[in-house]
Amino acid sequence: FGGTSKWYKGNTHAHTTLCGHADSPPSAVAQWYHDHGYHFAILSEHNKFIDPKTVKLKGEIREDFLLLPGEEVTGRKTVHSTAMNVNRLVPWHFDHKERSKIIQKHVDETIKAGGATILNHPNFGWAVQAKDMLPVKKLYLFELYNGHPSVRNFGDPKHPSTEQLWDDLLTQGMTIYGVGSDDAHHFADWTPKKSNPGRGWVMVRAKELTSQALTEAMTRGDFYSSSGVMLKKVDRQPDGISVEVDEAATDKELASPLLIGRMVKEGKPGYLIEFIGPKGKVIETSLETKASCPVNLPYLRCKVTKRVKKDNGDLLEYYAWIQPVFTDDR
Repeated sequence: FGGTSKWYKGNTHAHTTLCGHADSPPSAVAQWYHDHGYHFAILSEHNKFIDPKTVKLKGEIREDFLLLPGEEVTGRKTVHSTAMNVNRLVPWHFDHKERSKIIQKHVDETIKAGGATILNHPNFGWAVQAKDMLPVKKLYLFELYNGHPSVRNFGDPKHPSTEQLWDDLLTQGMTIYGVGSDDAHHFADWTPKKSNPGRGWVMVRAKELTSQALTEAMTRGDFYSSSGVMLKKVDRQPDGISVEVDEAATDKELASPLLIGRMVKEGKPGYLIEFIGPKGKVIETSLETKASCPVNLPYLRCKVTKRVKKDNGDLLEYYAWIQPVFTDDR
């Protein structure tokens, strides 16, 4: 990746009072991400384009903070997508009996507007299945983890989790990367039932902090997604993946009252690194804070879990998801 690349923390999905069901104006939303150490954010409003130049921040503005232009294309049949790095409003009216055609239209219109599509929260309303995503061309990103309390990232007895959906797509030959985001609506009222910021993010490795560099890095998988776990090293090579946890940075994130861990019934507290291949099969695991695994399958991805036992006895899990490496002709 070259020695000049740096890691940038960002959120690709946040709402403002312009949508009518969020509680803070664009300037306050951007200010929150700036003040909490993010390097970039997208104000992805429902069918509205917010030009970053119109958003005024207060106080001393860090040079390493950028607002990317974007929109949440809120389309028919609950197909929503973030149009990242677009130069204008992307139309959302197209309808079709097949959801794959609606998603394709989002992708095509976003490309025309200079940007890239992130398909949002597929399990919201159980709207989007693998069969809807698989035929879509030039869709490289989808929300694997969304911090909104009602988007059902982890599925239910009748529906796959977004991670199972991801493995299904990858197994069937799709090149697609998993994004973590907030989908934040509430910056003034803080409870676990509200969609507050600071719950899901991406760490993007890019040569510079520009809209174009960040978008290109994400569409080629040069990032990891997090719901709390931070990494010191991520090395994705054609022949293997190596990762190392940043324990201090993870502890700092986990100290935040904003994070919502996933409640689980069993497991030992500590770290778990899993290397995962086709059909979601776990190829190798490690209980250390660093591990590596060779790739001799069509693809390999990695997931890092931190399990924490709370004082009340609750077991909570937080994650980092590393994008897959492909060895076939994708």
